Amino acid sequence: MDRRVLLAVALAAVTLLAGCSWVAEDPTTPSSPSNSSDGPQDTGIPYERLDDHSAALANESYDLGIDLEIRTPDRRRNATVNVSSDPVGERQLIRTESPNGSLDRYLAGQELYTRVNVNGTTEYNITDLGARNVSFAAVHGSGIRVRRLATIYEFGTFERAGNVTRDGERYAAFDLTEPATGPNATVTLNDSSGRILIDQNGIIRRATIDLRGTQSGEPFVYAVDYRIERVGNVTIDEPAWFDEARSGAISTSRSENQTTSRSG
Repeated sequence: MDRRVLLAVALAAVTLLAGCSWVAEDPTTPSSPSNSSDGPQDTGIPYERLDDHSAALANESYDLGIDLEIRTPDRRRNATVNVSSDPVGERQLIRTESPNGSLDRYLAGQELYTRVNVNGTTEYNITDLGARNVSFAAVHGSGIRVRRLATIYEFGTFERAGNVTRDGERYAAFDLTEPATGPNATVTLNDSSGRILIDQNGIIRRATIDLRGTQSGEPFVYAVDYRIERVGNVTIDEPAWFDEARSGAISTSRSENQTTSRSG
């Protein structure tokens, strides 16, 4: 198969499976930048907690999971994303699944191996991130998916709801009190719920929001479940498809002479 065709297929699949926020609202001014799990001043949930969350995970390995359901008159998306990232071993594994297919990415040092499966067709790609001046630290940070987490904040106001204990760990809890769908959203909500749990290190261990109703007379759903499932001691092994990707992929690097394509 022509290399340009393979690249086009891979690009189309990545675009199809990738997530992007459809909300473009400016964050409100936070009520307090505090990270404490206690204190009377900590009544609302500060937007700066997103920065604290990223900073706390910058040098830590982590397992992350996201479940996403979006339904509007002009858009539907159901997806599950799982990310494992280790900054010490410089390995990262990401899997995105949707009804359209799956996208797997495995990063070992500077080599990014990608497997795209759409409608039963599988393609592989190898990219040298070093040739593109992309550091592992940047990839590790992007894996935290802060933009997706930010959409939970943008869809409502969360207020302090005391402390909760889960599996022996204590978290500051914030509950959705005022859902917001934007001034021009034409959305009527029938049900809304949301909760954010933050540990004592400033890590947002879980953030959920579930909004359901109608938009312009059509069903409306916006539901996100964001979870940091493990922090530290995350071991990432080569995926089962690694050897096949390495032997039968398009290779993108500085030199076009190093490019190989899988025929078929």
